[in-house]
Amino acid sequence: MRRLIAVACLAFACGTWMAAQAQGGEPAYVVRGKQTEVRQRALEERLGRFRDVLAAALERGAPELLSSLEPPPPGVVGYQLLPRVISDVPPSPSARPQVVRYSWAWTDTLIARETATLARLEAQLAQIPASGADRATYQALAAEYRKAVERRRPIDADIDYNRLWQKQIADDRPLFDRITRRLDAFVERQAIEDALAVGSDAERRAVRGIKGIDLALTGEKLQQALAGRAESLTREVAAGIGAVAPPAFVRVQPANGHERVISVPVYTDIADAGFVDAFKSAVETQWHVRAGEDAFRVELVIAVLTPEQLYCGQSDGTRARAAGCTPPARGDRIDLAAHAARFPKDGAVLTTGASSLRIVAGRVLALAPHDVARRVFAHEFGHLLGFPDAYLRGYRDLVAEGFQVLELVPDAADIMSSPGTGSVLARHFEALLRSNDIQAVMSQGLDALYQRDDPIEAVARFRAVLKLNPTHYGATLQLAKALDRAGKGDEALTFWREVLRMAEAARDAETTNAARARLSGGK
Repeated sequence: MRRLIAVACLAFACGTWMAAQAQGGEPAYVVRGKQTEVRQRALEERLGRFRDVLAAALERGAPELLSSLEPPPPGVVGYQLLPRVISDVPPSPSARPQVVRYSWAWTDTLIARETATLARLEAQLAQIPASGADRATYQALAAEYRKAVERRRPIDADIDYNRLWQKQIADDRPLFDRITRRLDAFVERQAIEDALAVGSDAERRAVRGIKGIDLALTGEKLQQALAGRAESLTREVAAGIGAVAPPAFVRVQPANGHERVISVPVYTDIADAGFVDAFKSAVETQWHVRAGEDAFRVELVIAVLTPEQLYCGQSDGTRARAAGCTPPARGDRIDLAAHAARFPKDGAVLTTGASSLRIVAGRVLALAPHDVARRVFAHEFGHLLGFPDAYLRGYRDLVAEGFQVLELVPDAADIMSSPGTGSVLARHFEALLRSNDIQAVMSQGLDALYQRDDPIEAVARFRAVLKLNPTHYGATLQLAKALDRAGKGDEALTFWREVLRMAEAARDAETTNAARARLSGGK
């Protein structure tokens, strides 16, 4: 029977199906991830055993070095477990954008490297004679152990990253198919730029990664075809880049001379005041830009809520317990979505309890106990302001090996494109201010259309929004409605077609159905 199934399922997706069936219905990326996690635990246990043997050797031969050994990190996540804030990596000279790949197989490679290193250290430790060794040897082994502990951190983070994004891909393949096409378009455009930069037709044809071009063309015709394809790909990449959409609690303060201030209220239940101050400093330092005479900055207004206030409505722990309410303790696993919903809605949120650093419900930055650089805080805060990622992400289906997650940084100078090396730029603040203007004009248009029944003014307002942002979904939809109300049905159809395209891309079923009804002759 299995042979018949295998013959019938030569298609690419069948491998995934068969792998899932073999593991009781679990998808391939989960099965493969569990295999990697077994190797991760084996490395952790082996490192722990090495530490115990090394500690015994130090106790005999160099007891003063015992304090330099720290036990391996527990590798647990939970409430109030905080990351270590580390220094930013100095920006390196801009390099050509390259696709970075993550997968369970790559994590296995990292684990295998560490296992080999650990085997070497075990052999060195075993060679110490019963009479002991000199202090330098013990110092070197202790230092190597500490390095091995540090190298485990990125492995743990890599596993959390794969667990998160491979699930995201599996849960929404159509979305990731679209964004993968954007990544592929960027890579192909790079290849075309390489081809246009060389001197001969033969060299242009030798460039790999060019699609959709008749390479039998020569001379100027080949150049024109390549240039046209590059222009088309540029539009495809740009079309998928979302505009900034700041939430209502992001407040633009009135201009103060040449300074513009963006004020953001932030709620947190983190008990470590020093950590909260470090977060505030990291964000406000990065989100402070000068452009000529103009200055832009973000100001965080932080309100601390104790766990008792958040869960029990009580500020005093004793009264909360007396009322029969038990907030989560340090290290407890929590339901992040339910936890996030407890915070007031009129501000951003900084909290803990995630397995990897992430944004929850669009306004909550949930921390994990993995190292975080200050620039990464600034990048994640950009999401709280409404900025989408400016880097490109895609995937490849490796069937039984799960998914390979792809990332490409198109602009290393942009904090939303490169969290590790990018900076906040004046254009980020300009986008926020423009969005603030758009929200004001949108409100005027909605008031004209629905409160004062003045579709002519509403049309003018929504056109003004589209002049500021030609891809504004809400303004396109409302302009279509306003034109219909103004008796300009033929012109409205143009915008209803665009609404249908946008709604289908966003998978907005309600708006899609409304647009289809209007295009079929309804009102």
